Amino acid sequence: MKTTTMLVTLASVIILCANVAFAQVKYSTFSYPGAAMGDSQGPTGVRGAGGQDVYVTGIWNHTNVSSGLLYVGPLSGGGNSGSWTVLNYPNSPGVTVKNTSLYGPDGLPSGHVRLVGSYTTSSPTPPPLNHGLLYEGPPDGSGTWQTIDYPNPPGQQVQNTIAHSTMGGLVVGNFDTDTDPGSAFVYNIATATWFPLRQFLPPNVHVLTITAYGIWYNGGTSYTIAGGYSDPGFPGLDQHSYLLNWDTATQPPTLSGWMTYDFDNGHRVEISHFDGITSDNKGGYYLTGTWEGEAHVGAFFAHVPRTPHRPFGDARWRDIEYPSFPRHRVDVTTGNTVFENIVLGIFTSVPDPGAGVLQGYVANVQGHR
Repeated sequence: MKTTTMLVTLASVIILCANVAFAQVKYSTFSYPGAAMGDSQGPTGVRGAGGQDVYVTGIWNHTNVSSGLLYVGPLSGGGNSGSWTVLNYPNSPGVTVKNTSLYGPDGLPSGHVRLVGSYTTSSPTPPPLNHGLLYEGPPDGSGTWQTIDYPNPPGQQVQNTIAHSTMGGLVVGNFDTDTDPGSAFVYNIATATWFPLRQFLPPNVHVLTITAYGIWYNGGTSYTIAGGYSDPGFPGLDQHSYLLNWDTATQPPTLSGWMTYDFDNGHRVEISHFDGITSDNKGGYYLTGTWEGEAHVGAFFAHVPRTPHRPFGDARWRDIEYPSFPRHRVDVTTGNTVFENIVLGIFTSVPDPGAGVLQGYVANVQGHR
């Protein structure tokens, strides 16, 4: 499960050149209406569902249990204009599922949807602590559920597999083992083939840990992947964001165009991480994620344009901070996913009706479309 710590602190990258953009942002809440007072919940992934509708995945924490959420409808209305379904990985003989977390929806033909995420069990006793999951079928959950766990590397035991995003037949996510603190993977659904991202990095790129949180299908055999990494020279202290191109025309696939970024040129930033990616419909990308620095955790909206001379251009940034409201100071804002010029994430406020409660929001960034 993507815990609050993972939402806030898993991160990444150094930016070559960036400008902070001061576009206007319109904020509103986006919440599962079935959540009780004191429950934590929020969006994790979004894709278009046709017309004005979108698919939004989410997580709902209630009574010490986490459930997956799927919303179908427009982003307007704060989550009250469409339909919500609670989806949990099904139990099976000898296996009792305790928690389900859903990420990265992708629309399929005939109104079906593909979802990824993770689940934990109360029996049998782990490890693994988190199993990766893949769902395909109708939005009501009556389709096919499948466990996708990264295979144990030689001499290692995989402890967690978390699938973060899916598009165009691929899944990206993360795994760790008893000796590896954090690696990223690309999974080909049709061939059930796993590719450890670390092994495809350029020779001059060295990472301690690496995540893959977002994937965008460009068409044909071309994909773009977004995430973060930590520098082995500054373990635990410095994390950066990255973009790369992934091409399945060859076997094994080809990684190219590695570029690194930091929110706000790294000013006041210790951690910067890309969580979500979408096309700007001009060959470039809109991205969101989370940054941390000077005892503050915030979100951002970024635009990386297409350029003729290199794979990715310089980023323009907009700080995303859910505004405080009467008697409540917003303490943390995260950017979890992005659809066109709209960021979705979570925020916490102090004091809060239920201390530590996470709430969902949407932020419409004006001037980017």
